[in-house]
Amino acid sequence: MDDKNKGKKRINIKISPKWKMRAKLLFVLTAVLLVVFTAAQNLGDITLTTMFSDIKAFFQSLGAGDGYPYDIDAVSVEDIKINNSNLYILTKDKTIALNSTAKEIMPQTHTYSKPEMKSKFSRFIIYDLDSSRYRIQQNTEIDYEGEASGRIMAGAIGKKGNYALGTYGDNVQSVLTVYSKKHEPIFIWNFKSERIVDISLSDNGKFAAVITVEAVDGQINSKLYVFDFKSSEYVSCFDYKGTALVKVDYVRKTDIVAIGDNLKTCILKNTQRQEDQRFNSDTLSNYSITDKGRSTLVLSRYGSSALSKVEVYSKKNELKFTLEFDKEVKWADSDEKYTAVLFENELKTYNKKGEELATQTFNGEPVRVAVDGKKTYVLTTAGIQCFKTKGD
Repeated sequence: MDDKNKGKKRINIKISPKWKMRAKLLFVLTAVLLVVFTAAQNLGDITLTTMFSDIKAFFQSLGAGDGYPYDIDAVSVEDIKINNSNLYILTKDKTIALNSTAKEIMPQTHTYSKPEMKSKFSRFIIYDLDSSRYRIQQNTEIDYEGEASGRIMAGAIGKKGNYALGTYGDNVQSVLTVYSKKHEPIFIWNFKSERIVDISLSDNGKFAAVITVEAVDGQINSKLYVFDFKSSEYVSCFDYKGTALVKVDYVRKTDIVAIGDNLKTCILKNTQRQEDQRFNSDTLSNYSITDKGRSTLVLSRYGSSALSKVEVYSKKNELKFTLEFDKEVKWADSDEKYTAVLFENELKTYNKKGEELATQTFNGEPVRVAVDGKKTYVLTTAGIQCFKTKGD
């Protein structure tokens, strides 16, 4: 034996299988955190605040459900959103998230009489129209339940965790209140004679776009306001006489799109109004706007439901393509790559150039469609059915 090793004892450290497994799980979790954090930095769609909620929702969604079709009463469904490949459903008595195999993820009940849901990526605000109750959710977890200062008429939530409520006022028609992510009021604005219809918060958490309506001499007039939370005056205000604006959204940092009954309007950098795109003889049937700003309009040509048109716009408000049909479109939806168009007896899907990918049939009477990359979901009176966007 070598003299240098004389008198030395070899120590063997035994690690139990349980601790080996824990070490492996820690390694996997660290890897997942690193991937999600990298995505947050690179994509900007995930914030550090929502990262852990997203990870928790991811692990909860693991495992298979019973598959689609998913049995649900279509009459009970108030709204549908898609986030992180999960389908979020607001019904008359709860919120549900479904993964791609129809597995339910943490259903949360509510007792709202007229529930509405607004979302921004992983954040949700659910409020009760005409009452003062609301709650804030990250994915399916309830973060906060609160009471507004008046009866709620509109709401919005921002990427930064701030949120806004439009309520009826005591001596004014409506009040806009913006809250921080700590649920503290940071901005209040009173509208003496105008009713708040919709609200959108900028991704940087600094601005709000608000549309209001007012009846003047028997005519409906709308306004679009832009507010800076650090200013006591509005940044800009745009008039739309004879138009009922119904939807407003920030589609880029300071660019805004609003949709009305007879036009689509775009505001650049909070202050510059582009030329309005009027529908002329066409009438608006329904619309959708993604979190990243792609918007889809369904129009009835010449006011006839038997002649339909679908227009898809980029986040830069560029018309990407137009589809025309000699039949009624029940609903249409787009993500960043695909568009799904729902008819009475069939579903058609298209790529981002407007080229048809597939035509598929479904069971039941159609209600609504939502497209999420490779999967497209159809809500009918027979439940929720799932199709491959590119076809079987």
